[in-house]
Formats: sequence, C-alpha cells, structure tokens
Amino acid sequence: MNKIFPQGDDNGSAAAGTKALPGGEGDMPRSLPSFLVARCGDPSSWIYSDQKCDGVNNCGDCSDELSPVTACPPCGPGWWRCPSTVFKYCGCIPRVLCQDHTQHCSDWSDEYSCPGP
Repeated sequence: MNKIFPQGDDNGSAAAGTKALPGGEGDMPRSLPSFLVARCGDPSSWIYSDQKCDGVNNCGDCSDELSPVTACPPCGPGWWRCPSTVFKYCGCIPRVLCQDHTQHCSDWSDEYSCPGP
C-alpha cells in the first residue's frame, strides 16, 4: 500500500500542517497510465493494479479484494473461501493453510470443511 502525501507548492515548500516528501515519494505516480494504479477504500492510499484480486490484503482494509470497491472473481482453485482471521488475507486463504491444525477462518472451515491442498 502506498500513501498519498500533499506535495505543497511548486517551490517545494509544504503547505502548513502537511508532510511533503522529497521527489514526490508516496504520491500517486502521475507518469504511469491510470490503468496501472488503483485507489484503495482509504482515498489517501493506492496500489498497483496487478495487486487487486490477488488474495492478499494490500490496501490494509481489504478494499482491493472485496466489494464494493473491487469486484473480484471467486476464489481460484488454490484458495478456500471463508471469513479469514489472518490480516494478510481477506475472503480467501491459500489451501495449503487448510487442515494444518491452526485456525485461519473464523468459522473453522479451514480445518473441518476444506479438502486441503
């Protein structure tokens, strides 16, 4: 996840009460085509488009994986759909985590329903 910081005026001085990073670091890249970047649910955060629907919580609020911000296809064959207890994942966990004697789904379906890898 990347944060957008106000950049101040053209002279490089930041507006009062804001943080400006040298060289525009943290700002949404304007040099890239818009289809390569995606905003998160938090409007001050963004990710690269290829990080959407990859099963990983890249935005920190799952907005890159779940509706209404993102419409992702169902879990792929290597994933199990469940309400995850692991912050890294949102609506699916990797099947390699199934039946490993550790709860990864709030309903325990990873241990009792998931067929495993």
